[in-house]
Amino acid sequence: MLEIDAILKTLSKEDYFDIEVEIGEEFDLNVKNSCFILKDGEVLAYGKNNFTHLLRNEDPIRISENIYGRENMLFYKRNSDISLIKFDGKKMRKEVNNCSALVKSIIKYSLNRICGLGTSKVPYYFEDEFLFKFDSELKRLRIDSGEILFNHGAPPSKMYFVESGSIKLSQESGNQIAIIGKGECFGESAILLGEKRKLTAEVIENSKIRTISKELIEEQIQKQTGLVQIAVFGVLRRLDFMNILRNPSKQNSEIN
Repeated sequence: MLEIDAILKTLSKEDYFDIEVEIGEEFDLNVKNSCFILKDGEVLAYGKNNFTHLLRNEDPIRISENIYGRENMLFYKRNSDISLIKFDGKKMRKEVNNCSALVKSIIKYSLNRICGLGTSKVPYYFEDEFLFKFDSELKRLRIDSGEILFNHGAPPSKMYFVESGSIKLSQESGNQIAIIGKGECFGESAILLGEKRKLTAEVIENSKIRTISKELIEEQIQKQTGLVQIAVFGVLRRLDFMNILRNPSKQNSEIN
């Protein structure tokens, strides 16, 4: 489980610093090579379709764009005095590029989902450098159509890699969020953010799946630098409210 306060204790003073910004003070949240975690105060994020989302404590600002080197997809309006943690974006990006295959893959396909790039399949190095290396620790499952992998509200114990077949992810209300197919992963967010499942995962086509235990995921995460852990935390939190922005009638549509 990723916790901001614990991660900050592993960072050097050159990697981050605290900022206090008053409501009337000029301050640009869109500075290149900078990214933030909101500590306190109200910041309204809004997108091109005028969907809005009020950021909460520990929500990220510009972490995803910083890692991907993309233009801002969101705009921000400060509604109060705010407290921020500012990170060295250039160093974060470099360390993400050099992190382990599992962690880099989670960041990569999560960014693809955030940016709407049309694919959330894992990169080639996930299979070459992670699945092959830890083959003996990963269980293989054959699951028939109609079976439930996990339900909304369940405690997470593993994430999943789909070798074949299809999995439907839906909200408690029944709203379909995504269809996960061959070469894709899901289920890591609840583990890393310390939350219960927000979605139900139903097998809709006979599937072959490999499971990655919570213990192995946490072991791999703890081996990464503090800035990489901040990147993972920020990207997964961003998924949450980006999906709300894209689907304003659906609450909490994170692939979880």
